[in-house]
Amino acid sequence: MEKKRGSRTTECWIFAGALLLLFSVFVWRQFYGFNKNDEIFYISTVYRFFQGDAMLIDEWNNVQLFAFVTYPLFGFIRLFQDSNEGIVLMFRIVYLVFQVLVSLYCFWRMKEYGWVRILPCLFYFVTTPYNINGLSYNTLAFGFLLLSLVTLACTKKPVFHDFFLTGIFTAGAVLANPYTVLLFVIYGLVCAAAFFYFRRQWVDAPSVLWIRNYLFACLGAFFIFVLFMLFVFSRGTLDEILECLTYIVMDTERQKSFMEKFLRYFVRIHRYYRILVYVTGVQILIWIIDRKKRIPPSLYLLVVFLTAVPYIVYYGFFWEMVGINYMLIPLAFPGFTAYLVSERKDHRLFFGWYVPGLFYTLLAHFATNTGILTVSASYMIASAASMLLIGKAVREQGKIPWLSALTAVLLAVQFTGCIWQRIFYVWGDEHLPYLTQTLDQGPLKGIHTSAENKELYEEVLLDLKELSLTSEDKLFVTGIAPWIYLSTEAECAAYSTWETLETDPLISVYYEVRKEKLPTAVYCYEQDEGILETEFAYYFTDQGYEPVVMRRGIVFLRRGV
Repeated sequence: MEKKRGSRTTECWIFAGALLLLFSVFVWRQFYGFNKNDEIFYISTVYRFFQGDAMLIDEWNNVQLFAFVTYPLFGFIRLFQDSNEGIVLMFRIVYLVFQVLVSLYCFWRMKEYGWVRILPCLFYFVTTPYNINGLSYNTLAFGFLLLSLVTLACTKKPVFHDFFLTGIFTAGAVLANPYTVLLFVIYGLVCAAAFFYFRRQWVDAPSVLWIRNYLFACLGAFFIFVLFMLFVFSRGTLDEILECLTYIVMDTERQKSFMEKFLRYFVRIHRYYRILVYVTGVQILIWIIDRKKRIPPSLYLLVVFLTAVPYIVYYGFFWEMVGINYMLIPLAFPGFTAYLVSERKDHRLFFGWYVPGLFYTLLAHFATNTGILTVSASYMIASAASMLLIGKAVREQGKIPWLSALTAVLLAVQFTGCIWQRIFYVWGDEHLPYLTQTLDQGPLKGIHTSAENKELYEEVLLDLKELSLTSEDKLFVTGIAPWIYLSTEAECAAYSTWETLETDPLISVYYEVRKEKLPTAVYCYEQDEGILETEFAYYFTDQGYEPVVMRRGIVFLRRGV
């Protein structure tokens, strides 16, 4: 007992040391990169709710529900300062803290797996979709779903509070990606099926499949649902929500048929990981045909490891476009093979974590229009489970030096690639060596960026300063520039802080439905005087707006509204 306790203490120290080292490196990295689009959109969305806008009424972007989770964090930060100065850097640090907490929770839950549990926990910490270091609908969904699956799959004898927590975590994931609710529904159906199956066998079902415990999870989810409803209806009525709901679901970017989205998922996996798909398929056939199991499991693992490593190397070190996402898929294949060839299969880990994680990648595909990019990022969940499945299969083979060495190479390449990408890949800005200029004011204060971006940023801030917008004003920004909303106390007067082109038909509809949102200033970001001869310009000038040429665009002003 003392020896086991000492071993666990050593594991804890190793994990804590590695986590602290990585945390320190990533904190340094947070100071680099001006992401003008996605990252700021996540913050600007919650900012408008902080200003008093109503969810599902004033905001029409269909991913807005995630802001319910980040709203308390934004409010907490603003308790200590009366502006958004430096808010982007603060949110980056908050995201790192979120990752640390998720990693620590998972490490605590996976006690029975010994030192191997260090790997999936650190793996989660060194990955982040697109290398965007922020609390988004992607990162929140991945984090909460991982917490939920680990709670169920890695707890030997779960009790009431475990299921209640699972419900809370699942609710968080659903707010970030509503498609996740399908996983929770399927879990309920499995519990119902287990009830009838085990009743016929005159044995008790595993406690994780008890209907009573599923209802405890529902209770946890309902708790979050009640809080969410209180938040939503504190600012609007059901009639207002129903009036706006039609426009919220009008997302032409994601309107594809079910079968088209379903088939494209497999087509994309095949396109980017063709050899791995074929090798895994052949291994399944051979394993089925080899009824007497003459082929040793180590040979299966050898083949799939040797197939996966080149993909990880290629996407991790040589692929220029978001390799930090693409390199997460290959590890999922060895995990499946490891489960297949294991003599003592860990069904709880496989069906409680790996399979739901795999299924979530399909749900992520349905929820997004970014195709393989978000799908590959979401493979982090299944690949994290793969590390435990691989560790279990390798241990079963006993002391085979070459297999242990190859496993170490596979994992070392995976971690090195992830850390390399996490440090050096920059989403939405120049390469790291060119981020030599420091922003010293505004929401991005403290961030290092390129000279070109600094010039753009400072000129826009000068434009806003000259406009002298106050909290009594309403600002509408065209184009993709959500960071401009963070740079002023003016109220957001757009149906979304995401990309709003001047040709968007929802602009006029929004002001018909939400008449009180008519802006006092329309900032046409990066536009020249050519925009003055468009229907968009006439829409505002006919209502008394005056065009003004600024440093970084054209502004339509209407004071005294």
